Amino acid sequence: MKFINYLLALILALLFGSCSIFRSEMANPKKEGKIPKFSEEQILLGELTSFRTCFDVNYYNLNLSVDAENKGLSGTVFIHAKATEDFDTLQIDLHPNFEITSLEDASTNEQLTFSRKHRAVFVQTTHHQGEEFILKAVYKGKPEEAKKAPWKGGFVWKKDQEGKPWIGVACESDGASLWWPLKDHTADEPDSVRMTYTVPKGLIGVGNGVLENTKENANTTSFTWFVSYPINTYNVTIYVGDFVLVQDTYKGLEGDDLMLNYYVLKSHAEKAEKHFKQTHHILKVYERTFGLYPWYKDGFKMIESPYAGMEHQSAIAYGNGYQNGRFFTTDYIILHETAHEWWGNSITVKDLADVWIQEGFATYSESVYYEQIFGRRYYDISLNSNRSRINNKYPVVGVEGRRWFHFRKHSDVYVKGAWILHTLREQLDNDTLFFDIISSFYDQYKYTLVESQDFIDVVNAKTGKDYAWFFNVYLHQHQSPELSYEISSSGVLSYRWTNVPANFNALKVKFMNNGEEMILTPSLESQKVQLKEYNPAGSYRFKKQSLYAVK
Repeated sequence: MKFINYLLALILALLFGSCSIFRSEMANPKKEGKIPKFSEEQILLGELTSFRTCFDVNYYNLNLSVDAENKGLSGTVFIHAKATEDFDTLQIDLHPNFEITSLEDASTNEQLTFSRKHRAVFVQTTHHQGEEFILKAVYKGKPEEAKKAPWKGGFVWKKDQEGKPWIGVACESDGASLWWPLKDHTADEPDSVRMTYTVPKGLIGVGNGVLENTKENANTTSFTWFVSYPINTYNVTIYVGDFVLVQDTYKGLEGDDLMLNYYVLKSHAEKAEKHFKQTHHILKVYERTFGLYPWYKDGFKMIESPYAGMEHQSAIAYGNGYQNGRFFTTDYIILHETAHEWWGNSITVKDLADVWIQEGFATYSESVYYEQIFGRRYYDISLNSNRSRINNKYPVVGVEGRRWFHFRKHSDVYVKGAWILHTLREQLDNDTLFFDIISSFYDQYKYTLVESQDFIDVVNAKTGKDYAWFFNVYLHQHQSPELSYEISSSGVLSYRWTNVPANFNALKVKFMNNGEEMILTPSLESQKVQLKEYNPAGSYRFKKQSLYAVK
């Protein structure tokens, strides 16, 4: 093992040297990316109008039958909710591919009148503030097929090597109303969900949470799953396949046992049992760094999926072919998607405009894992390998109320989000304080909904300083800070920021003065410093250890 680690370190040292392509500079375009003109469908799906804020959903009971041969779904959903104000109309959502054959008040069996516009379903029903009610929706149809799951959402209908159905769904950016009727907005998480999936006999239907019941029917089998924690609705999921269950047990940080259940294609059982052992190390690092795994009652599952992966709560989609990374002896999908159980699932953003808290924190978690398992050099390597992928075309915080999250246009929420956290760590220069901020943020907001300001408030409270100057630039300005400098023939270094507000004047940057490190704090005003023992043939450069560009 020591020889393997030594060899790996040697390879990495050669590949990630100072002239490596992985250390090429990020883009910092002058022109901001164009915000599209949003369609009526996007506005209806993304906005929190009074038709949606007038009620709060606390429980869904989803009963779904899967027609694998015809790629169809039919089902019944019970929506348990409470009126937050008096109203006579509310909005739920369902893709127009589906017909709603019945919509009623389940308490009175009264059929309700409704109208549809795109995915929005406007239901005429009167309730008063504080009143609890249950909607019953019966529907059927064929869901949209995913063009590029999980990034472009929808259902995935494939066959395994034996020709048997192998089915999954992913809908983070598109919303769960792609396949079932609900209040489709991240700002309203139910406290619990029950899912009954009826699938062709011989196959297994897997959902989130704990398997409560299995029922054999004439030509089908029904599987009932229950989630006992709050869950964001795009994480409610289904997998169908000829699976076998591989089980393991993880001993948690506080000594509790956590069931690890892996539903994999039968031919991959032996491979999966060996490959998934790394999950123990990943969970241990994340528990030690962020806090306990959030779903001990619901367990931990990975399900072999017909697409790359997705962080479905307590039921992670795994489709990486049982491969570890080329340079790190870790499976990226397991590492990244498991991090989402803390960042994205337990802590969820109210609006996808702040999705960097989910994706940036999960991406940064990967580097934290490498640091704790392999050492600080590997942390630096993993971050620097992503630096050139930062596009700086759009602000990290997106457009609120539009459910606009494009995997390619908004990739900065991943890598730039991670670099924002790294830059904060560099500025604090106090790892105890930094990781106390991260774990305190998690502990304070676990099982709840957040926005960017919630994290900023924790940073300010823990440091005793106002970091608005820092986050205003990194979250709301599309460009990263840009530093201009020159060295005169007499060795006078002149430097200044070129594209930031005047109050962005406390960021510490490191300058290498022919091997000696200097700490500087640039501002919009040009500053000058005489370099000691200046030698025109010497080495002088700004270190890229924080998020800024140099020109």
